[in-house]
Amino acid sequence: IVPHVMGIILGTLSAISLTLNITVLVAILHARLLAAKHSPVYILSANLILSDAIQITLHLFFFAPAAYNQSFLLPESLKPQLMVVIDIIMLYAWYFQTLSHIFVALNRLAVVVFPQAAIFTRHRVIALTITQHFLSMAMSHVAQFELPCCRITFVPRVFTYSYLRKEAIYNYSAMVDLPLNSMATLTPLIAYSTV
Repeated sequence: IVPHVMGIILGTLSAISLTLNITVLVAILHARLLAAKHSPVYILSANLILSDAIQITLHLFFFAPAAYNQSFLLPESLKPQLMVVIDIIMLYAWYFQTLSHIFVALNRLAVVVFPQAAIFTRHRVIALTITQHFLSMAMSHVAQFELPCCRITFVPRVFTYSYLRKEAIYNYSAMVDLPLNSMATLTPLIAYSTV
């Protein structure tokens, strides 16, 4: 019964979260907050919300049913290939969100502490966001495919993400994750403490 309850909870929370994210994105687009006359922080925010919506969609349609059934509902013949695609999309969104937390914190620091400096101009934010997409793609590709170990994936039986460990091989993916996660913790801590 625990897997069923966890699957229902994960699915319900994912559906609510996806609805809220889409509502906010629609509001941003409807109010034309991405236009040049508005703060570029809306560009950062909209991209963060979009990547969050991508990850929540994976949770709603793949991870919640997998948690419920304790197995992915994918055709067995395609399951390995589809899981690689799902995992790379999930990690791309994860890395994008992690980088977004860093950039939004730095943006808030610049706007509040250095209001006269035009650090986060519209053009710079657009360039930063495009770079962030490519960097997230590159980092997820390296972490999932280029390093000898270990790909990250969702594990239904424990309701979390985990590295697919290979015996006697060091988890080289931590070389990407640990520095990024550390920066995503320290940067907002320092930026918001300064603010």
